[in-house]
Amino acid sequence: MSHGVFAALYDSGQPFALIDSRERRDYVNGHWFGSINIPLSDFARSRSNSFRNLLPDTDFAVHILDWQDAASAEAITQLSAMGYTQVTAHKTALPDSHDAYNKESGFVKGEYVWSKAFGEIVAHSTALLEVTPAQYLADYQGAMLFDVRPTAEYREFTLPGSQSLPNSLLLANADALAATGQVALLHCAGRTRSIIGACTLRAAGYNGPYAVFRGGTQAWQIDGYEREHNASRVFATDTEASGVVEAFLRRWQIQYSHVDDAGLAPFMADRAGHLLFDVSDDAAADQPLMHGVVKISGTNLIQQTDRSIARYHVPITLFDHGSGSRAAFAAYWLSTMGFIVTVAYLDSPLGGRHENPAPLDNRFTSVAPDQIITWNAKPVTMLDFRPSKAFARSHLKGSYWANISQILQQSPPHDFDKNTPICIIVTNSAEANIIADILVRHNWQIAGIYLWQNTDFNEQYLEIGEPDLASDESSLFAGRHFGVLQDARDYLAWEEALPAQIDPSIRQLWQNCLAASPKLD
Repeated sequence: MSHGVFAALYDSGQPFALIDSRERRDYVNGHWFGSINIPLSDFARSRSNSFRNLLPDTDFAVHILDWQDAASAEAITQLSAMGYTQVTAHKTALPDSHDAYNKESGFVKGEYVWSKAFGEIVAHSTALLEVTPAQYLADYQGAMLFDVRPTAEYREFTLPGSQSLPNSLLLANADALAATGQVALLHCAGRTRSIIGACTLRAAGYNGPYAVFRGGTQAWQIDGYEREHNASRVFATDTEASGVVEAFLRRWQIQYSHVDDAGLAPFMADRAGHLLFDVSDDAAADQPLMHGVVKISGTNLIQQTDRSIARYHVPITLFDHGSGSRAAFAAYWLSTMGFIVTVAYLDSPLGGRHENPAPLDNRFTSVAPDQIITWNAKPVTMLDFRPSKAFARSHLKGSYWANISQILQQSPPHDFDKNTPICIIVTNSAEANIIADILVRHNWQIAGIYLWQNTDFNEQYLEIGEPDLASDESSLFAGRHFGVLQDARDYLAWEEALPAQIDPSIRQLWQNCLAASPKLD
């Protein structure tokens, strides 16, 4: 059943990765705690959270959960094809009872569970002042509201009157925050990031008054109030001298160094096999950079470890070419979660990684746009394997959204006919080669491959619309930010209940880390 597999691997102290290759919707609806979700459909895509970026070393110990179905078997086959030599498959099944969600089984629902569970243990282990919407309206109208999510999320929606002060810039703005002389009421959309923000201030020795807005924008909506959209009040600045932030790093006993352009190559050579992240930009979203570095928001990095960090017991280096506030914030929380982290200040930004696209396999035919239009009127099934969000924005009339895992399982909503030739629609040739190879080995007939370009077709041939079943997206609590109040209530309750569901050994590890953490008592 895989109960205890992650805890046993983690307790061994040896570097490893535990992969669940099911599609996102299935994974979020129930998975073994600590597993990293890299869906089979992502194996093929040339993107930063693919295997090649998360697991660049082919001799690394990779453990994969085998759900004993066609998609899992294909994932294991693909690992071998990619050259991974240390692969161990663990036969896996769902728990016998749904009671497993409420016991210390390590079987959990939700996404970003590692970080969410950690945030709740932090909240349960520290005495934080939490203010409900009703208390705010009655007693805290003089407080200043600060949204600690990245500014782009703040602009989508926030609490009325709130200002943008991302967690990643709290350290650089601590003096300015204290100078207001008012209570800093920190919030996010739910709970976790505001709790982390408040505890960052505590760990930094902040002396001003502060509290957490309990439940964030979701609690505000549940109580019947409207959020503000398109707000533009930005409190945060990134002008603090690096020496101020370095004092926090020394306080927290996090090693750091300064790396100039000339010393970058040898610095990277000394960190072969490390996880490398550039957290200098809060708007970054998993862009691959030179030297195997991934550019990502530090705030999202610590919240989304189940998507961004695939390897355990592997050192992490965080790069920052600003004040260092972003790297220091992320380093503190990753180290408190049990990761080994150092910080490197850069003199200048890292360049992006340039890759030559793989040519289309000569077994398959590349299809021109005019041929696509002709085929669409004939018995050739057009299967679009792009992410469901891309399909929803624009796709060919008459085409079907497809997912490789669903195809292998012959899952609804469409049972496509293997005897009818298909045209595969994808975004790049590397993805096309892998998907086509999988389908051919499962006896599908490939008429051709089209590499998607919006500009190839007039609007008369295109349409928009969601696919019937987007298995590559989570549907759990999906309406919580869109006025579905029961989803918001269920989400907040789910967050608070997480600590009781994870492996006891991991919970104890975090409690030990928190007990040793400076200024969180």
